[in-house]
Amino acid sequence: MDPETSKDGSSPFSRVTFNDHSGQLWILTILSLLYSFLGALTRAYIKYRMFGFDDLLFASATVLHLAQSIAVFVGLNNGLGKFNSITPAEKWATSSKSTLAAVILCLLSLSFAKCSVLALIHRIIDSKTGMSKPFCIGLMILSSVWGVGSCLAFIVNCRGGTLLTLDNVKQCPNQNVRWAVITAIDILTEILTWLFIVWVSWTVNMSFSRKFQVALAFSFRLPLIAFSALHLAYFSKYPTSPEPQFAVTNSLLFQQTMIVWSLISATVPNMKNFLKSFSIGLGFPLAFDSSVYASSNAYPLRSLENSRSKATSAAGASTSVWVHDHSDGEARGRPHSWRPDHIPDQTTAKAYHFGRDSRENLSEEERSRTGSRDMIITKEVAWKVTHEDRQAVNASSL
Repeated sequence: MDPETSKDGSSPFSRVTFNDHSGQLWILTILSLLYSFLGALTRAYIKYRMFGFDDLLFASATVLHLAQSIAVFVGLNNGLGKFNSITPAEKWATSSKSTLAAVILCLLSLSFAKCSVLALIHRIIDSKTGMSKPFCIGLMILSSVWGVGSCLAFIVNCRGGTLLTLDNVKQCPNQNVRWAVITAIDILTEILTWLFIVWVSWTVNMSFSRKFQVALAFSFRLPLIAFSALHLAYFSKYPTSPEPQFAVTNSLLFQQTMIVWSLISATVPNMKNFLKSFSIGLGFPLAFDSSVYASSNAYPLRSLENSRSKATSAAGASTSVWVHDHSDGEARGRPHSWRPDHIPDQTTAKAYHFGRDSRENLSEEERSRTGSRDMIITKEVAWKVTHEDRQAVNASSL
């Protein structure tokens, strides 16, 4: 029976044998492409009409991932993942160039994903003073330089058509050293990014659970450190292998894992439960989170102090305003949405000030208490509180 034919008589899409692992690379590349696009659609749904520069960088990383996958598919159709001895020699140059393009596009995609995470952090700490923003911008510049520099370091003094041939050591020397430097900087940027967001969250006055949620949101990127180290370990084996097209397969498998994990972990901090953590104390522009005051139906707004009584005989008054949310029970019963919309919890307070000389309306007894020639001013403030759903709330007056 023909080895290309399965038991049911049909030809398999891609075989997996001792000298051909291209089927594994086909499967993982397609799955990583599907998962990354699902993550992109999820992010687009969550942040619809709230897109920022971080989302633009993420979209660029996703497009680069698509281009990288196409390059891998071209290589797979030209012997990538198979022994060199069972593939035509004229296809080696095509598979080598495709692999070189896939690696470069992978590095650029990872760089854009890093910058997307840092741009989100910069968006969160935009209102924070000190060295936080300059350090975040510095990390973003370092990640950008890493992406471009890694591509240049990989292709300089290297002929793309010989990458997966038996002459690759001569035509592309010092590949192990190049990738050791690339991997070291990659790991360093990931560690610095995580430590930076942990430090920022711990300097903000909020509960430990909120700080933990912020740290957890960015902890999903930490497995990239292990993936990057494993990618280096496998990538360093193919140059000296007698079958480089086959030996490079494992490193390309980890390459697909790195890209899809980087894109998904860049989307995780944008989930609603994590964004609610950012909205308390870190200045992220989201709707007010009423769950913080779940134990009470009253929200303190502000204090109004009247200190203009130096020239009058009436003492200054200090008043606190409380707004009661009568729809709190109804809101809690609604199912939670993934999107952190601005509409559900917004409350608008409007104040109308009316000043008048109360001396005209005071009785003789009241005038005698305060003096006959002192001017007495009474100030009325009417508060009208409404929700976006136009449900009127009773007004309280001072």
